[in-house]
Amino acid sequence: MNYTIEKKDEYSLIKTDATTLDQQTCELLRAKVLHEVASSSKYVIVNVQEVESCNADGTRELIKLGKELLEKDGLLIVTCAADSLTRLFTKADITFIPTDIEAVDFVFMDQLEKQVLNMDDNNSME
Repeated sequence: MNYTIEKKDEYSLIKTDATTLDQQTCELLRAKVLHEVASSSKYVIVNVQEVESCNADGTRELIKLGKELLEKDGLLIVTCAADSLTRLFTKADITFIPTDIEAVDFVFMDQLEKQVLNMDDNNSME
């Protein structure tokens, strides 16, 4: 599996050329995503435009990854996914957004919302 990474302060965008998400490719992807979270942003956008199929092992690995990121106050965002892929994850802690540009916008809006909520919490304590 080859991939490219675009790192920003707010997020990391990973584009993979994998056509199948199985246990092996998802474990490699999971390791890369967790490395990104540990070294930079807690928001990780994964572009899966080339993915044509995902088996049960791959589904479990991605669901596990989504939960791990939430526990680390992060977020897994998947972009450019086929409808067949998004249906596999309807109840998972994974956010599906149609394009990379929309995902970047989502990251900024989510961060802004968290800042506003944090300010409200601080003001209500006074």
